[in-house]
Amino acid sequence: MSVSDPTTPARPAASSERRPITVLFADIAGSTAIAERMDPEDWTVLVGEAFKRMNSTITSGTHRFVSALVESVDVGMLELKGKSDSVHAYEITGLRADAVKSRGLLGVRAPMIGRDQQLAKLEEVFSIVRAGQGRVACVLGEPGLGKSRLLAELHASLRRSGAPVRWIDGRCLSYGETVPYHLVVDVVRSLIGVNVAADEGHVAQALETQLRDLLGDTWAENYAYLAHLLSLPLAPEMRARISSIEMEAIKRYVASLVNVLRAMSARGPVVLVCDDVHWADSASVDVLLTVEAGLAALPVLLILSSRVERASAGWRLIAGARDVFGDALTEIRLEPLSLEDSRTLVSNLLHIESLPVEIRELILAKAEGNPFFVEEVIRMLMDRGAIVQQGDRWVATERVATIEIPDTIHGLLLARIDKLPRESKRTLRVASVIGRQFGVTILERLLDTKTS
Repeated sequence: MSVSDPTTPARPAASSERRPITVLFADIAGSTAIAERMDPEDWTVLVGEAFKRMNSTITSGTHRFVSALVESVDVGMLELKGKSDSVHAYEITGLRADAVKSRGLLGVRAPMIGRDQQLAKLEEVFSIVRAGQGRVACVLGEPGLGKSRLLAELHASLRRSGAPVRWIDGRCLSYGETVPYHLVVDVVRSLIGVNVAADEGHVAQALETQLRDLLGDTWAENYAYLAHLLSLPLAPEMRARISSIEMEAIKRYVASLVNVLRAMSARGPVVLVCDDVHWADSASVDVLLTVEAGLAALPVLLILSSRVERASAGWRLIAGARDVFGDALTEIRLEPLSLEDSRTLVSNLLHIESLPVEIRELILAKAEGNPFFVEEVIRMLMDRGAIVQQGDRWVATERVATIEIPDTIHGLLLARIDKLPRESKRTLRVASVIGRQFGVTILERLLDTKTS
């Protein structure tokens, strides 16, 4: 037995941290007996199919949020090992070709309220574009007043009318002011029909196919610059076409984009939407200012959606449109809904059985004419089980009387975040540092790094 030196510092006790983890495994009934009878390679294929099936199966709770974006098959109730109750599941079979981004609530839909005049004005402007004259419309308003909903209603209206129109949609990112050309890149992606998740090969093929179709023998020059803009790898002969002078390259970006829009509009009117331009980067603004100036003679309707932030780089697009189009510019400013319209909106969205009158009035008072606030309140009530779906109707439960409704959208979001599990909160914090849009692999690597 030895006696330790009292002057030697004691080693710290080992510490550990309890972490919840998720393990994915395929539990195949009778797997041992089956594996003995099968060839090892065939057994590997069987297990692989089981994992593949599991990777594409989601619960009904998840399906409620993504059903507008994916094709899925209802596989019914599943008995899962370790779960006392059956789980309603769906199998994802692919992404929907007509998937659209929507801020509304799945399963709760109300007609657009208080924006009929604005929609009619945009439809009137489009009729001028159909006649062959270019126009610019600016849709201005504070967050949550329905800018995106108004544009979605215009898109739906044009589809219902059967008007031959090509809709191109470019969206700005909240951190986009520091990302050169991010708005123009999103416009080009929409123009060729690919999303941000598409791999390089798919994007390159889509770009070449579209340009060959629209431009014929002159496709290669325009391909070189648009592919360069999209950061696609170029063959040596294509790379040789790219100017090393930055200003010359910018001019060629503009020329290539205008060439494509001209060829596309020759086949029918085009609607080009730039959403949230208050977050636009200066490089995109410089390109689009020049494009904007060349649209007057083309059947193209350029719609700029923005908050009224005159100090932003994107505001130069609106100021530039005023200079180029003058009285031909259409400016639509969205104001908060009137009290009467707010009541109609709340009545339509909250067509829910058993919802107390005082809860309706409280939501109405706190919304102050902001449609987005009403949607977020309903979303919060759904998340907390205060409103549940029973068949094709929504019913308020007794829990609705115990839930406090925050005063602001910020408060609503914080209240929802507070209910998340600890690991989900950490994931959300890391994601918030990256920005509004990012590749899932980036988030996974950051989370892995922090865990390590």
